[in-house]
Amino acid sequence: MRSKLFALFLALTVPLSLAGCAGDDTAEEPASPDAVEAPADQPTAEAPPAPGEMPEAAESPSDLGDWFTYEPPDGRYEIKFPNEPLEQNQSIPVSETEEIELSLAIYEDTSQGRAYMSGANPIPLPEGASFDVDQGLDGGRDNAAASTNSEVESEESINVEGLPGRAIVMRNPEGVRFKLMMLADSENAVLYQLLVGAQDGNLDFPEAETFFESFNLRQS
Repeated sequence: MRSKLFALFLALTVPLSLAGCAGDDTAEEPASPDAVEAPADQPTAEAPPAPGEMPEAAESPSDLGDWFTYEPPDGRYEIKFPNEPLEQNQSIPVSETEEIELSLAIYEDTSQGRAYMSGANPIPLPEGASFDVDQGLDGGRDNAAASTNSEVESEESINVEGLPGRAIVMRNPEGVRFKLMMLADSENAVLYQLLVGAQDGNLDFPEAETFFESFNLRQS
């Protein structure tokens, strides 16, 4: 069975792909907490998985060479996970005639109560519109907090491999804390998201830092 932490990760990532990022008057406001559920024809975060769908829990290796190097189907980036992640592919409707393909990789270390996630979300823009970095990052932050009923504890601007972004720490009422790194590729209208969560609220462990630092942009 998927844990509550795994389900929270799914709930958190969907709104990020829908955040308004167009730099013109056609951009939508970030979704409200009441609008973060998946459409009726899409699986919700709480849907039970097929047997054996979740990777086996394993202790995080001490040697980075033992980590699993993940690259998504589109080859945009690579990143190292403590163990092989589960790929979660979803088609997200963004209008009556358009949808985007969202590919996520999630690994959960159930023995430690920790989870790791990466994804690259293409942002559909109206014709003639440009990618508004601040609007996209603000929308991603607000929707992530709303979808997990979390409060933002801290936020700082970052720049990774030439991409502007945010490093955000959030906590939900159950004490689960998340560190979310969002990076905005304005040229290609893509929002990268890297996430680590801890059920005990402790995000200061070396594997988290190793995960974030292993991100490597392959396509821009």
